[in-house]
This record gives sequence, structure tokens and C-alpha cells, in this order.
Amino acid sequence: YGQLYDIQANLQIGLDNVACSSGSWGSCTFITSHNCGHSEDVHLNCVPDVTSASFTIVNEAGGDGQGRGLLLYNGHTVCDDGFSDNSAIAICGLMGYDGFDSWRNGLFFDMQASLEIGLDDVVCTSGSWDSCSS
Repeated sequence: YGQLYDIQANLQIGLDNVACSSGSWGSCTFITSHNCGHSEDVHLNCVPDVTSASFTIVNEAGGDGQGRGLLLYNGHTVCDDGFSDNSAIAICGLMGYDGFDSWRNGLFFDMQASLEIGLDDVVCTSGSWDSCSS
């Protein structure tokens, strides 16, 4: 922590006394008034979630599907056995999306025939990835 960048002097301090009881923002308390100086600013280096980085959605050409298309896990397809709305919510959440509006199964892209199935029986009891097994 501390002032590392010149820009900090131009920014207001927005939060103080941030205390969280779990890894969820909903478990945190904070105040928007402060008794801080910029030498107390938090600098954060987040580590990518290997699990979420393992999921991608591609379009028919194999490019970024921008949230719509074929779901891949480590470059392989995901079988629909056990897949549910909870599975869709959990995986979309891992990828940084707020949710989903639909999902379907089937052979829609020619490229699917050349890919191996990489994940099967994705059963989630809630919309959280922690509730899923495969």
C-alpha cells in the first residue's frame, strides 16, 4: 500500500474501514467518509482464476463468441449430461457475466465434430460454481 503513482494525488479516497467476513462483496462493511491519506491507498494484484479461464465461448469460426455460442472447457466441448440452468448460471458467472438468457444442446457448428468432449456431468445444485461437480 502507499502512494506509488502521481495520479493518486488527484483522486478522492472513496472507501475506508473495509472489512469482509468472506470472499463475497456482500459480506463487507465500509464507510465512504475517511481519515486516510494516499499513503494508505490499496494497490491490488489479482490472480486469474484458472477454473474460469478454462471456460470459453466460441462462435462458428472458432473466434470469441462474446458470450454466445459453443461452450468449451480447456478447448474441448462440454457434454449436456446433468447440465441445467444452475450449471449455466455458475459457468457464466465464472466467466464474468451476470447470468444467461438461454442454453441449448446439439450439433450446430461443423467444428464440433473435430473436438473432444472435455467435461461431462456438470451438475450444480445452485448458481455457484462451488456447488458443481463433474
